[in-house]
Amino acid sequence: MINRLLIRIKTVQLVYAYMQGSLDKFDCDVEMAQSVESSYKLYNYLLGLVVKLTEYRKSQLDNARNKFLPTQAEKFPNARFANNRVAQCIAEKSSVMQYIEEHELMSDFDTETYRNLLEQIEELPSYQQFMTQRSQPTFEQEKELWKDIFAEVITRSAVLDATLEEKSIYWNDDLSTVTQFVVKAINQMKPDSETVHIANMYDRNEDRKFANDLFHHAIDEAHEYLELIDRQASNWQVERMALMDKVVMVCALAEIKNFPDIAIRISMNEYIELAKHYCAPDSARFVNGIVDKIVKEWKSEGVIFKA
Repeated sequence: MINRLLIRIKTVQLVYAYMQGSLDKFDCDVEMAQSVESSYKLYNYLLGLVVKLTEYRKSQLDNARNKFLPTQAEKFPNARFANNRVAQCIAEKSSVMQYIEEHELMSDFDTETYRNLLEQIEELPSYQQFMTQRSQPTFEQEKELWKDIFAEVITRSAVLDATLEEKSIYWNDDLSTVTQFVVKAINQMKPDSETVHIANMYDRNEDRKFANDLFHHAIDEAHEYLELIDRQASNWQVERMALMDKVVMVCALAEIKNFPDIAIRISMNEYIELAKHYCAPDSARFVNGIVDKIVKEWKSEGVIFKA
C-alpha cells in the first residue's frame, strides 16, 4: 500500500520538519516509521468508516422504528444504504475492524462525525438516485456509490478534517493520497469472494529500503544540494526562497543522484507534481529549471550516468 509516491510525500514532509528545526536528526528513523505507519492506520480507518457509517445508519433506522408511534415510513424504511454489501464485505471478510480495534482508531465519540457525514451523503445526487431507482442496486452500483462518497464527501468534509487532525498530525495531509488506495480496495471487491484483499503496509521490501535510504540521503546531503541550488539560482539567493521550494529540490536531487534504477525524468516529474501541491503556484517551473540545470552539470561532470 505504501508506494513510492507516498514515500516521496513523507520524505518531503519530514525533511521540511528537519530543515525547519523541529525534527532532530537522531529521531529521523523513528519519525519516518511512525509517519508511514500512520498512513496505513488511515487506510484502515477509512475502510472502517464505510462499516461505521453503515452501522450508524442502521441504528438510526432501528431507533426510528422502535420509537413510540412511528410513522409508516419509519416502520418500513428504505434500508438500501444500511444493507449495502460493501460494508458487509469489509466487516466480515477482512481484518480491517480487528486492526481498528487493536489500534483504537475509532470510538463511540465519533458518532457526531458519522451523523454529519451521513447528512452530507444524503445530499449527493448519486445517493438519491441509488435510493430511489426501481431495481435493486447491484454490487457494482454499491461500489460506485462508495467511490462517489469518498470523492465528494470524505475528502471534502470539514468535520472529518477536524476529526482526523485530532487523531493524527499526519492524517489530513495523507487523506487524498490514501483515499486512492481505499478506492482501489473497493474496486477489487467481489461479493462472492471469501476474503477482501487489504493491502499490506509495504507491498515490496525494496520500497521499505527506498523510504529509509531516500530520507537519509536527503538530510545527510542537504547542505551540498543547497549550495548547488544557490549557485544555479543566480538572481535568487537560496535564503530568499521559500523553505518548501528548497526541500522539494533537495529531495529531488537526493533521489536523482543516489538511485540509478529510477530514470531522471520519473524523479523530475514526481517532484514537480509535489511542488504544484505543496509550494507556490509558480514554484513548479522554478523547481524544474533549477534541478534540470544541476542534473545537466552532474552529467557533464560524470556524477551521474543514467538516462
